[in-house]
Amino acid sequence: MSVRDIIQFLKEVRDELKQVTWPSPQLVKNATIAVIVLTLIVSVYLWVLDIGFSKIISYIMER
Repeated sequence: MSVRDIIQFLKEVRDELKQVTWPSPQLVKNATIAVIVLTLIVSVYLWVLDIGFSKIISYIMER
């Protein structure tokens, strides 16, 4: 691969990046908040399931 090929590649990359529709800062902020909230909800749900299954298994093992 020659230097000319690398320069051509970088020019093409620049041209392609000009065509990208970038999200607005507000959209990025909203999406980030949504991901964090959903992650917290799923984490609490799995934590409750873990506690429940632990209690069930402890109950079964004691018998």
